[in-house]
Amino acid sequence: MKQKDYYKLLGVNKKSSQEEIKIKYRKLAKKYHPDANINNEEAENIFKDLNEAYNILMDKDKKKKYDKQVARYGYGSVELNVLNQENKNLSGNVVSELMSTILGFSRDTRDKVISVAENVKDDIKEKIDLTKEPKKGENIETTLYVTLEEGFFGAEKKISFKTTRGSLKNYSVNVPMGIRDGEKIRLSGLGKPGKNGGKNGDLIILVKLRPHSILRLEGSDIHIVLDVTPVQAIIGDKILLKVFGEKISIDIPIKSKTGDTIEIQSKGYIVNQTTRGNLIIEINIVMPEELSEREIKLYEQLLKVEKQKIKSRITKSEEN
Repeated sequence: MKQKDYYKLLGVNKKSSQEEIKIKYRKLAKKYHPDANINNEEAENIFKDLNEAYNILMDKDKKKKYDKQVARYGYGSVELNVLNQENKNLSGNVVSELMSTILGFSRDTRDKVISVAENVKDDIKEKIDLTKEPKKGENIETTLYVTLEEGFFGAEKKISFKTTRGSLKNYSVNVPMGIRDGEKIRLSGLGKPGKNGGKNGDLIILVKLRPHSILRLEGSDIHIVLDVTPVQAIIGDKILLKVFGEKISIDIPIKSKTGDTIEIQSKGYIVNQTTRGNLIIEINIVMPEELSEREIKLYEQLLKVEKQKIKSRITKSEEN
């Protein structure tokens, strides 16, 4: 059995490097590519032979077996690719030679026996392949950032990520109401492909809550620092506080101090459709940046009252 001269086909020799083979192949493949030779059957056949030659000579093991085959049978124009059908043809050659030289079978009988043997071999291979267990594809993981408001109300977000083939995919993700930082959303079947008929992997989305400018989430409770003036802290006050679009009435107790807290039940973060955490208001007394003349006079009067109280306490202490 003779073989094609792949070296001659690519214009190289046995000592040519893989880089030289690659350069020659690219040049010839461009020349004989079907797109450049429309309706040219001869060019199409040459292009196929070039790919076949490149596949063999760029693979060390295939090249080694090819050189042995050529050394044994020489070159020729036989269309059968011994290396691409290695197991089938080599086994057929051995059986054919054995049946012809030792057993004395005729060519027709020999061909029929080989055909039956190959059919049995294919059936066994098919059954073996069918016994492979399906394997689920690997999961793909990505991160999605959402605001505290989006986590509270729920939201539809757009995400983009690269597939295993490098293309960009866009998906809409429904962020459930009350989702927490670090929780995951699973989209089934959007991961890597399965093997042997197995299901595709999943897309796992890790949710991260972005920090809020004034609100702080601790468990199911929402914390907020409320700045009040010294007057509000001393005599108390009633203010409206807007949280997640809802106006909440807050009563500041008389004689409040920095660090005091006010707890409003069921006005915190979502636990489920019927339950919410609490709203925790932390008092912080701040001095006014500017004072009017009237405010200054009022504070001066207040200072006089404070001095009178101090003087009265000192007098009582001396009498005792």
